[in-house]
Amino acid sequence: MIQTKELKTVVDFECLKKGDFVACEFHRDIHDYPKQYRFKVFPIVKVKIDTKEIILQTKNNIYFNYQMFVDGESNLKSAVLIYHNLVYHKFVSYL
Repeated sequence: MIQTKELKTVVDFECLKKGDFVACEFHRDIHDYPKQYRFKVFPIVKVKIDTKEIILQTKNNIYFNYQMFVDGESNLKSAVLIYHNLVYHKFVSYL
């Protein structure tokens, strides 16, 4: 069973760490060249608490400012943490 947690507050986002998996839904398409997405699961590259940013991918500069999301001013529509240690253990058990 996969467990999830909807991310809604600044504290929720500041508890994230590199490697956590986050399912993101956006108001407008994001460009992950050559494709475009409104929904995608990303492993977190970096959590920047000083600028309130979550870096999702460096190659195509995909990130969001979680303070703007909490304030309702972001392209990010929703974010859900997928408990990656459970996903990892499930994957390893199939090997």
